[in-house]
Amino acid sequence: MKSNLKTGRPSFIYRISQIGYREKGTALIFVLPFVIGFIIFNVIPMLYSIMISLMDFNTFKPLNMIKFIGFDNYTRLFNDPIALNAFVKSFIYTLFYVPGLIILSFIMATLLNKTFALRGLTRTLILMPYVANVVAVSIVWSILLDPFGGPINQIIEKLGGTPPMWLSGVKTALPTIAGINVWQSLAFQTIVFLAALQGVNKELYEAADMDGASRLRRLWSITLPAISPTTFFLVITSIIGSFQNYASVRMLTNGGPGTSSRVISLNIYEEAFTLNHYSYASAQAMILFAIVLVITIIQWKGQKRWVHY
Repeated sequence: MKSNLKTGRPSFIYRISQIGYREKGTALIFVLPFVIGFIIFNVIPMLYSIMISLMDFNTFKPLNMIKFIGFDNYTRLFNDPIALNAFVKSFIYTLFYVPGLIILSFIMATLLNKTFALRGLTRTLILMPYVANVVAVSIVWSILLDPFGGPINQIIEKLGGTPPMWLSGVKTALPTIAGINVWQSLAFQTIVFLAALQGVNKELYEAADMDGASRLRRLWSITLPAISPTTFFLVITSIIGSFQNYASVRMLTNGGPGTSSRVISLNIYEEAFTLNHYSYASAQAMILFAIVLVITIIQWKGQKRWVHY
């Protein structure tokens, strides 16, 4: 067996190690653009946000007047009823948005997984809301849900019902926004659920049929456990997305009426770019990041009880 003079190892082992180094180098070349972009657009801005959240960069002033104030911006937040209310509104929005999105997308995927006429066209059409511009969607829904003469309220009145205020009501604005966003986001979740449903082993259903299992039993004992990793992924991404709902809230209600739909993402934007409270807005953003991180960690720890890989 020949050996390499430089390393003393057998030649074939040397060649394998060289191939391994080349593969690692190739992988690094492909990964490097993402890593560079992630550092520039994610890591550096986050570190900068942490830094200015500990400073007094809250108004237009010369840089030499900006000073380090520690955690004053964070303690100020807990004495700010508007900011605290915005956090509460974000949690309420999440409670409407995430269950509605997960349940409806699963039902939609189950229906689309069946054989029926124009199934391919139907699967294509459900993508239209998802790819539509959020501004256009907001304008259309604002017209449809106009409490004074809007098409939907006119239909409700003709049917003898009492139409709600929708986006103009203090109690209905936030659930209405959540419903609109569920409608627009439904396509992505549905497609992911559909792919998961098509990956379930058909032999399990055949065995269940032979044992006389009902549809509900097959759903509970086969379908849901089989797609639980997909459900876990969609729940996490939906919760994270629910706290990033600035655009739709801004276009539909701008936080109104009053502060009934003023979520924390909108509050952060207003503090930073309307009131020029950059440090205070960064502190709120860091608190929001910490909350989302804690929720994700709790879900990750709890997945062992219901996620089956």
